[in-house]
Amino acid sequence: MRLLWGLRLPLLILIQLLYPNKSTYKLYAEALFTFKGSIGGPQQLGCSIVKYPCQMQWPCLDCYKLKDPGGITAKIDGNNDVPTLTPLQETQVRKPGGTRAAAIVGILVAALVVIVILVTVCICLMRVKRFMRQTSEAASSMPSPTVEMGRVNNTQNVNAFPPHYTLNTRQLTILELEQATRNFSHSNIISEGGFGFVYKGLLQDGSIVAIKRRLFALTQDFVLEVNQIAHIHHTHLVKLIGYYEDSYQQLLVYEYLPNGNVGSHLYDSEGLPIGRLDLWRRISIALGASKGVEHLHSLVPPLVHTNFRTSNVLLDENYTAKVAVYGFCKLQTQVDNAGSSSHVDCFLDPELSFPQNYSEKSDVHSFGVFLLELISGCEAHRKSLSNPDENIVFKAKNSVDLDNFVDITLGEQEKHGARRMMKLALLCVDVTSRRPSMAQIVQELEQIQREIAPVYSQFNEEIGAVTLGSELFQ
Repeated sequence: MRLLWGLRLPLLILIQLLYPNKSTYKLYAEALFTFKGSIGGPQQLGCSIVKYPCQMQWPCLDCYKLKDPGGITAKIDGNNDVPTLTPLQETQVRKPGGTRAAAIVGILVAALVVIVILVTVCICLMRVKRFMRQTSEAASSMPSPTVEMGRVNNTQNVNAFPPHYTLNTRQLTILELEQATRNFSHSNIISEGGFGFVYKGLLQDGSIVAIKRRLFALTQDFVLEVNQIAHIHHTHLVKLIGYYEDSYQQLLVYEYLPNGNVGSHLYDSEGLPIGRLDLWRRISIALGASKGVEHLHSLVPPLVHTNFRTSNVLLDENYTAKVAVYGFCKLQTQVDNAGSSSHVDCFLDPELSFPQNYSEKSDVHSFGVFLLELISGCEAHRKSLSNPDENIVFKAKNSVDLDNFVDITLGEQEKHGARRMMKLALLCVDVTSRRPSMAQIVQELEQIQREIAPVYSQFNEEIGAVTLGSELFQ
C-alpha cells in the first residue's frame, strides 16, 4: 500500500504540472496526507519532504505553495508547520492587472498614431486645395493658356513637337484678338508689310502687342514655322507672343515696340534725311541689329533671315534695336518677291539666282544696305530717283568722295566714324567671297563705337539715355 501511494504522489505532481486545476490539488493533498500517515511522519524521510519541501528535486514543489484547495489551511497530525499548495499561476504568474495596463497603453499608442496620421492627411489636403485654388485663379486671369505647339483650331495642321517649343508662345482666340484691336478697326492699323496689315492691340492681361494679319492667302506651313521660331529668344530679336489660324486667316502676335522702325527716324516720306539720330545712336542701332542677326546665324542649323531690311529693324522706348520677321522665309518670299527683282529691291542679294539659295552671306548683303541707309540718312529706293537702277548701293560704289555720301545732318566730328561704317558697308555688299560674317561685323561695329566714344563724352547731356559703355547692349 505504501508503495502504491509512493508511486501515486509523483504521478499526481506530474499531472498537476501538465494540467493544473483544483481537482488535481485535492488529489495531491489527499495523496500527501495518506503518504505521510503511512510512513509515520516526516522524520522518517531522509529528504524531509514536508518540513523542507523546497529542497526536493521535484519541480512541482518549487512552483507551488501548499494550500488547501478550498482555502482552509490543512493540518496534518496537528502540525501547523505544513504549508498548503497554492498554484503560482493564480498568485504570481497570472497578473491580469498588468496585462490590462499593457493593453491600455497599446490602445493609447495606436490611437495617438491614428490621430497623427489623420492630422497629417488633413494638412496635406488643405495645402493641395489651396494650391489648386491659386492655380485656377491664375489661369483665369490669363487671356489664354499656353498650348502645345502645332495644336490649332484646324485639326489638319496638328503636329507633334518637343516641349521646349512651347516656351512663352500662346495660341490665342479670335475673340481675344478682335477685342484687342476693336474688331480690327482701321484706326488701329500701324503699318503694312509683306504678311499683311499690322494692328496695334491691347490684350486682356494689359500687354500692348502688334498683330499681323493675313487674309485668304494662307499656307499649310504657317504653324510649322511658328513652331520653329517659338524657342528663339534674344535681346535684339522681336519676341513672338502668340498666333491664331482658322480657315480664312492667319495672325501673328508680337511684342509692341513704340518707336517703330529705324527708317521713320532717318528719312521722310520722300526718302530724304531728317536728322533725328546722331552717329552714336546709329552705330548703337547697327550693333544691336547685327547681334540679332548673328544670333540667328549661330543656331544649329543656322537660321537665315531672308528678308532683312531697315523696315524690319524696330526700336523700343530706349532705342534698342530689335530684328523682326525672322524665321518666316517661306511666308515672306511668297509675297515680298512677287513683282520685285534684284534690280529694284537692292536689299536682295544680286548673286541669288533663286530665293531657295539664300545663305548667311545673303543676309550680310542686306545688312550692308541697311548700313548705307544709316550712314546716308536716305532711303534705299527713293521715289525721287529718275533711274531705279541708281539705288543707294550703286551710289555708294560709284561715289568719289565719301563725305558727299554721309548724311549732311551729321556734324564734322562724327564723319570719321561714318567713314569707318561706310567701308564696312561696302564690304558687306561686295561679292560673296569677300563679305564678312555677322560675327566679324559685330566686332567691327564694337571697335568703331569705342573709337567715337571720346567724342560723345563731351555731350552726355545732349545724348540723353545713351551713355558711355553702351547700356543698350549689356
